[in-house]
Amino acid sequence: MQFLTILKLIVSILPLLIDAIKLIESAMPGTGNGEAKLSAVRSVVESAYKASTDTFPVISDFETVWPVMEKSVSGLVSAFNRAGEFKK
Repeated sequence: MQFLTILKLIVSILPLLIDAIKLIESAMPGTGNGEAKLSAVRSVVESAYKASTDTFPVISDFETVWPVMEKSVSGLVSAFNRAGEFKK
């Protein structure tokens, strides 16, 4: 059942993840900064996740959720790159 909980979490915050990715990309444009950008996304999401206690109390450990979020972020960035959303 944790699968469904994590999936619901990712889907519910997807618009916010996209906004965070785009904001970080605009603050750090170009190539070669992928690790720093991913770290910035993680920092923003992790801070918010740890500050909230009511959204998904079943998943109390951010480390459980982050690998799924990281793959989601990577997939989104790849899609944006293919679509020409981010300038190189």
